[in-house]
Amino acid sequence: MLTPVLATLAVVALWFLVFVGIHVFGLRSGRDNAQWLVRSYAASSAAMLASVVTLSMWGDFGQMLLLSMLVAALTSACLFVLYVPAVYTILTSLSVATLVLLRRSGGRMPEASLYDRFASRRLMQQRLCVLVGAGHLVPEDAPQSLTTALQEWLLELQPAASRQ
Repeated sequence: MLTPVLATLAVVALWFLVFVGIHVFGLRSGRDNAQWLVRSYAASSAAMLASVVTLSMWGDFGQMLLLSMLVAALTSACLFVLYVPAVYTILTSLSVATLVLLRRSGGRMPEASLYDRFASRRLMQQRLCVLVGAGHLVPEDAPQSLTTALQEWLLELQPAASRQ
């Protein structure tokens, strides 16, 4: 016999797979990552909740509607929390990008080409600008330097033996 919770979990799994498919399609077509992620998840979640309501009414689970919606929302949120860090770790990892680039080029590439792509002066400048924008670095005369708060935090992370 199909219980209301099992039916709800099946609907959540189906709609979450639809969300993942839509998200991957959007990423491959060059859409803005974060905005596309939020929009596709919101649309999938709305469709999922509508499906749960329809299933509850159709399957005579009406008395369980609130519980089914709560189970659906929490399960979907848990899946989302597991999905986002995993996908963004892969999307933003320079190691993964290096492996993909090497695979696409037949497994061989000149070392200088890899350095130009992944360790260039322009890339380092972009990273420094992000750190300045986040308030972790302060631009002084020429080079950037760590903010006092970040220096203190880094010192707290060091083992006591290495501080001496």
